[in-house]
Amino acid sequence: MDVIAVPRRYLDAQVMLMSLRLIHGLTRWTGKPEWLLRFEVELTRSVGLFDRDHYLGQLDPGSVGQRSALRHYVEIGDALGLSPSPLFDVHHYDQHGGPRHGLNRLLHYGLISRFQGRLPTPWFDAEYYLRTNPDVAQSGTDPLEHFQKWGWRDGRSPLPGLDIRRLIQQRPELRVLRGPALGLLAADWLQHQAGLAQQAQETRPQLDATGRSLKQDVQDPATWSRLEPRRWDKPPAVTVLVPVYAGHKETLRCLWSVLTAPVRTPFRRLVINDAGPVPELNAMLRSLAARGLFTLEQNKANQGFVRTVNRGLALSGQDEVVILNSDTEVYNDWLDRLLWHAEQFPRLGTITPLSNNATICSYPEWLGDNRLPLELDHAELDRLAAVANARSHVEAPTGVGFCMYIRRQALLETGTLDERRFGRGYGEENDLCQRMLRKGWRNGLACDVYVRHVGSVSFKAEAQQRTEKALKTLSRLHPQYLGDVQRFIVEDPVKLHRARLDLARLQRKCTERNVLLVCHNRGGGTERHLVEQAESLDQEGCGVFEMRPSSQTGCVAITHAGLFGLPNLAAIPLFPGQLLKEVLQTLAISELHIHHLIDFPPSAGPQLAEVCADLGIALRLAIHDYYTVCPRVNLVDASGRYCGEPTASGCNQCLAADRLGETVGSIESWREASAQLLAAAQRVVVPSGDVARRLRTLLPALAVEVEPHDQITPAHVLQMPPPQEGMPLRLLVIGAINRIKGFEVVAGLAREIRQQAAPISLGLLGFSSDDAVLAGLGVTLHGRYFDHELPQRITELDPHLILVPSIWPETYCYVLSGALSCNRRVMVFDLGAQAERVRKHHPQHVVVPLALSEHPEHLLQRLTWELKQVAPPAGVRRPQPQDTP
Repeated sequence: MDVIAVPRRYLDAQVMLMSLRLIHGLTRWTGKPEWLLRFEVELTRSVGLFDRDHYLGQLDPGSVGQRSALRHYVEIGDALGLSPSPLFDVHHYDQHGGPRHGLNRLLHYGLISRFQGRLPTPWFDAEYYLRTNPDVAQSGTDPLEHFQKWGWRDGRSPLPGLDIRRLIQQRPELRVLRGPALGLLAADWLQHQAGLAQQAQETRPQLDATGRSLKQDVQDPATWSRLEPRRWDKPPAVTVLVPVYAGHKETLRCLWSVLTAPVRTPFRRLVINDAGPVPELNAMLRSLAARGLFTLEQNKANQGFVRTVNRGLALSGQDEVVILNSDTEVYNDWLDRLLWHAEQFPRLGTITPLSNNATICSYPEWLGDNRLPLELDHAELDRLAAVANARSHVEAPTGVGFCMYIRRQALLETGTLDERRFGRGYGEENDLCQRMLRKGWRNGLACDVYVRHVGSVSFKAEAQQRTEKALKTLSRLHPQYLGDVQRFIVEDPVKLHRARLDLARLQRKCTERNVLLVCHNRGGGTERHLVEQAESLDQEGCGVFEMRPSSQTGCVAITHAGLFGLPNLAAIPLFPGQLLKEVLQTLAISELHIHHLIDFPPSAGPQLAEVCADLGIALRLAIHDYYTVCPRVNLVDASGRYCGEPTASGCNQCLAADRLGETVGSIESWREASAQLLAAAQRVVVPSGDVARRLRTLLPALAVEVEPHDQITPAHVLQMPPPQEGMPLRLLVIGAINRIKGFEVVAGLAREIRQQAAPISLGLLGFSSDDAVLAGLGVTLHGRYFDHELPQRITELDPHLILVPSIWPETYCYVLSGALSCNRRVMVFDLGAQAERVRKHHPQHVVVPLALSEHPEHLLQRLTWELKQVAPPAGVRRPQPQDTP
């Protein structure tokens, strides 16, 4: 039987679309036959984006009836406007998807929109995703499908400025997102987050380019009533040329920003309406021009962007010209700064500013369309650029036409835009810049000016086709062009200036006391403690910054929990350390807290210790595992079992077992390097006494302080529900269960319960490294939980006993905190902080020999005995069974 699937090639999809439209036409009056409905269901399934759980979450229980969720969507749900997947924004798709030809939205996307570049969400940039993930591009997988199924789990960003990994780490409610559904990371959640950021900006007064409050809508003529034409002391020598076609609100915002910006340079304002189709905009332009706010020229018929610009270049006489797209906004003294470069560097033929959406001039994400709002508005970002990158520019092979200064003399030598070859737009400014280079002129990017560029996300497919055609023409006319651009991208001379802007944004978060937290990107309890510490420091009024491993060898990344879009500080070299020192000095870092150095460059410890000594920064180390004494991190051997902490000779044999020693060296050299770092620290903090004892054994000279992550009061009485006749005993495992957290223990116990038909209900609250295996062994999967929900979930499940099956000496164990906080009886193996903590909490917790982890039949025997116990009267100790491995 042939597989029913949406074609992956455009022409094949068009053939299928035409066939479906024909069949729909033929069955219009007779109703859709069952075979056609089934065919459309399977086609829709093959798009790969339908999410059953997401879809059912929009319906009342039972409303689907006997249908599958997908069939309900095809038959009913699409017509009701229900979303088929977390990343399918129905409202957005209806606005931008075009006519649907009788198809449901998801199938329409699969057959039409995906080939046209029209996406069902504004929060995914397919072009960016493919560019930053070449493996996806090579696979031929639909980028949106890849992100929804796999990419978000891998921390792959869906669009510039959005760091999925940081979202998952920093938001407590996102820490459990490891399952098959996109869940809370859905498009509506992303939109909500972006809305919050935008709302935060809008709580400040909305300002115009002069800094005056602008509360009115620029589409309201009353907003413009008190705006007067600018008068200059001397005749202008510069024309700001704004070609206009459509975009009512965008155009008026652009003009308002030009007219109100507090520039000192005299300039003419020339607006050319290219026979635009919006009557309200056309009328507004005529009204404003009649008041002398700008000169308005009207094309009798639509000429296109290139011809309209050339007309403006001719009308501007001998003036220098700044071409400004009508979907841009300028701020502050933008023109003065732009022209400073022209005056100081007379061979600059063109000058382009930075922008949120301008390829090689884009900030913060280079080459991208940065749609997500930052923590500051565009005018503030321009002010930061003016200071952080004062009077800085770099030379480039081309300018970018959204906002480009053109020197008149260069224009006279090279000619205007090429209407014949680039009449429809795309590539015309690149051609002009290349012609200027041939004449000895230069193209500059002004890094101290920032101009917002709204741009369009609705017609990327057409733009892509026109861009590809323009590139072919450019390559024919200027064979070296693409090579020059590629070299510019590889060298990236703008990066330093983008990094300065990132750093200037970070500097706004500085206070009198500024702390840098150093940690890996692996999450877990270490990350949770870091988040808690960061929140505590923030409440104390500290500036809190983070250092993370970089994807580039030998580098580190500097971030802030409250700031997204800092990609230009993601690769700061550790050696030489001068740049890192400059960053720490700029941020006035007074304390550096190292939480973990795994995944950092091997030299990170000594380098950070040296930087702290040179800058007088207090160094503090927090120990979360045994990485300082063993590169295996958890005191386990190559098989994942507790090693027993042998002599150095035994440790070296362990490292040799899987050749790890070839990478990390001997255990003696490893511990010596750790000892030097620990000795350089003013404080070394551990979360439990058990950790302190083990470290002192392995590093005798080490002085440590014990600081538990949280305070849990010892219990007076444990909640121990009595067994009920005829009902199974409830044993609950909690946590993220992998090998060292006891996966084999749980699996072996489940097998033993099944084989012996023991009256025990074994459940898992959390997840494991293989949920399917556990489910197949009869373990009840209660699902994942948010950290703050754990006590409540435990109370609801009401277990007779909680098992924390970790087989390595935990240093703290946050999962245990949840169990102890609700005074439930817990069983752990006799090692590590888990044993220490339960003994301190209450004597009726159960601590069993680690040897039982290898013998599920004996572990079940002990568990069965413990599960049948009820709480003895106060002051009476329970008899203890004898464990026989």
